[in-house]
Amino acid sequence: MSLSKEHADIETPELTHFLDHINLERGLSAHTSRGYQRDLTGFIEFMKKRGGNVLTADIDDGREYVIQIRARGLKNSSIARHISSLKSFYNFLMLASIIEFNPMALLRSPKSVRPLPHSLSVNDVARLIESPDVSVPLGIRDRTLWEILYGSALRVSEAVDLETGDFDLENGWLLIRGKGSKERWAPLNQPSTNWLDKYLKNARPLLLRRGKQSNKVFLNARGAALTRQGVWHLLKQYAAKLSPPLNISPHGLRHSCATHLLEGGADLRTVQEFLGHSDISTTQIYTQVDRSYLREVHRSFHPRG
Repeated sequence: MSLSKEHADIETPELTHFLDHINLERGLSAHTSRGYQRDLTGFIEFMKKRGGNVLTADIDDGREYVIQIRARGLKNSSIARHISSLKSFYNFLMLASIIEFNPMALLRSPKSVRPLPHSLSVNDVARLIESPDVSVPLGIRDRTLWEILYGSALRVSEAVDLETGDFDLENGWLLIRGKGSKERWAPLNQPSTNWLDKYLKNARPLLLRRGKQSNKVFLNARGAALTRQGVWHLLKQYAAKLSPPLNISPHGLRHSCATHLLEGGADLRTVQEFLGHSDISTTQIYTQVDRSYLREVHRSFHPRG
């Protein structure tokens, strides 16, 4: 792959070899190759201005380059992409025996700031959960579904995968088949238990059409298993009909449950277990929400807030 016209005046045999490698041997797309080219030619130009070249660059050059592109206002995600390009480029040069070691191996990428999960207030959750018309079987199903998604903080895939033998209503437990074929027991709160019992006795038999066979708990109007897409569309319809309408997804109910648990005083390890997270760092994003809540409480109620 040849360099683009705007960079044709840069003598970069190492870059040319690298681009040929990723394009021909690794089979990366032309779009990806152009991305590498843009990132790396920027570094080559930077090194020329410093009186060096790619073969003389060291970790300090890499750090100075990161400072420079950060000063241009690049986002952390773009800076991380530049660093990844440098590491891949120098790793190629090392494996090709052009250099002895990768000078950018220890160049640290900026920490990406994960967006705070969108969650509803307790009152808005109640408005949503109580909105189905429970005088009809589908309304009972939807009320049960919203209760369980929020009450047990289920992923939507976990909810639609529930089978009729996956719960202990007497003791208030659900057997959840989570990511990676992992299983866990999740507690059922009393409202969820009550509505699940009502749904199984009074609504599900009416939804299960004659001749249909399904061991899934939640069924659609045709008697087949409810899908993730079906749950998503249902929730959007309910949320849009509320006054005022809500912006929420099935996963947002899970986020809301985790947030409300922490706001209520639950410890992070317990919430980790409850959500089925294998890594507590995944759960720690909710501490940001909790801190925001604490800050707002402090501002609202502290005499000098």
